[in-house]
Amino acid sequence: RWRSRRWGVAVVLAGCAAVYGWVRTEQPSNSRDWAPDLARAPWAEIAGTQVTLHEVRDFRYRSTTDWEPAWYTATYDTDALTGASFIVEPFSRFYGAAHTMVSFSFQDGRHVVFSVEVRREKGETFSAVGGLFRRFELAYVVGDERDLIQLRSNHRHDTVYLYPVQASKERVTAFFLDMVQRMNGLKTAPEFYDTLTSNCTTNLVRHFEKVATKDVPYDHRTLMPAFADELAYELGIIDTDVPLEQVRSRYHINARALAAQGQDDFSQRIRAPEATATAPAP
Repeated sequence: RWRSRRWGVAVVLAGCAAVYGWVRTEQPSNSRDWAPDLARAPWAEIAGTQVTLHEVRDFRYRSTTDWEPAWYTATYDTDALTGASFIVEPFSRFYGAAHTMVSFSFQDGRHVVFSVEVRREKGETFSAVGGLFRRFELAYVVGDERDLIQLRSNHRHDTVYLYPVQASKERVTAFFLDMVQRMNGLKTAPEFYDTLTSNCTTNLVRHFEKVATKDVPYDHRTLMPAFADELAYELGIIDTDVPLEQVRSRYHINARALAAQGQDDFSQRIRAPEATATAPAP
C-alpha cells in the first residue's frame, strides 16, 4: 500500500511538472485577435515635461455589450499635474475581489486613468485560474474617466470609490512617469498577467512606492484588492482624518456618477460634494 501511494504521489508530481514545463514554453505576444475594447495598446512619447499619450480609450456605452468605440491622442504636461486618485471597484459576488485603477488630474480639468488588466482575445472571459497558467497577456489600458469609471459605476453597477492620493507634486509626477514607462515597456516587450504576482493591484503597488513615504507591504490586501484601500489608509496615501469607513463613505461616487451620466463634466461632477453633484447642467 505504501509503495502504491508513493507511485501515486510521483505520478501527480510528474504531471504537475509536465504542466508547469508546458506552461513555461508559452510566450507573450502583442499580436493576437484581441477583444474590441482591448484592440489597441497605448503608448507614449516623452519630450521634457510633455507626455503625448496615444490610444487613449474613450468609449461611449449604451450597455456593457453595446458601445461606440473611440480612441484619441493627447499631450499632457507633467508640470500641470494637480494630483492623482486611487480607484477601488469591489466585486460584490466574490469576497475580497476588486479591480483597482489610478487617475491623474491636470490643471486644465482633464483626467486620464491607468487600468492594469488582462488583455483578452475575442471570445475570452477572465479566469483567475487561467491567470495562473499564462492564459492572458498583461495590459495597461489608458482611458478617459467617462469610459473607465462610468463603465463600472453606471453600467456594471459595481461599487466605486475614488480616493484622492495624499502626496507631493514631485511624488505624483514620479508616479505618473513610472506608469507611463511601464506601459511603454509592455508595448515593446509583452508580459503575461499572473493572478498572484502580476495583477492589477500588485502592479499598482510597485508604482505606489513612488508616492508612499513608507515601504508598501505585499500582504493579503494585495492578493484581495477589495481591501487595498485599507492598505492605502494605513500608509497615509488616502485621507486618514476620520475612520476608514467614513473615508469610504466620503469617496463612494456611484450616486454622483449616475447623476453625471453622459455629461461632458463627468469628472468634475463625481468629485463634487453630494449636494451639488446632482444639480442640472446649465
